[in-house]
Amino acid sequence: MQTGGLNKNRVEEIFKKSKLEKWPYPKIFDALKEAGVEYYETDVATHGIVYHGSGDSIPEPPPPEFIPPKPSSNFDASEVKLAIERNKTKPDYLVFLEEIARGGVVRYRVDMGERTVSYLGRAGQAYVEKVPEF
Repeated sequence: MQTGGLNKNRVEEIFKKSKLEKWPYPKIFDALKEAGVEYYETDVATHGIVYHGSGDSIPEPPPPEFIPPKPSSNFDASEVKLAIERNKTKPDYLVFLEEIARGGVVRYRVDMGERTVSYLGRAGQAYVEKVPEF
């Protein structure tokens, strides 16, 4: 275990506990930030999530039930926003990935310092949303 940096054990515990207890996203965000995550990136089609902090990184493996979505070639920010709103009231991460893929998102980046999530399309399009306080 490291001190003052990325706490790998804590991040891995958050992977599991947040899904089991169906935490709202702002709670997951705050817990990851407290564990030393500075930013993370997700490849929507592969569920490839990599958390970064203090020059270190931690990959999160996809769950066994993950079925890779096929991101649309057309980026539609309104579709992405709708998926985000739906996920706030009925959180289901795998459904969320399918829905943002339909909106043309190929990856997203979460910046803990800025409290933003940037949803990115194939041709560099972006929809950025602030993460609300928990």
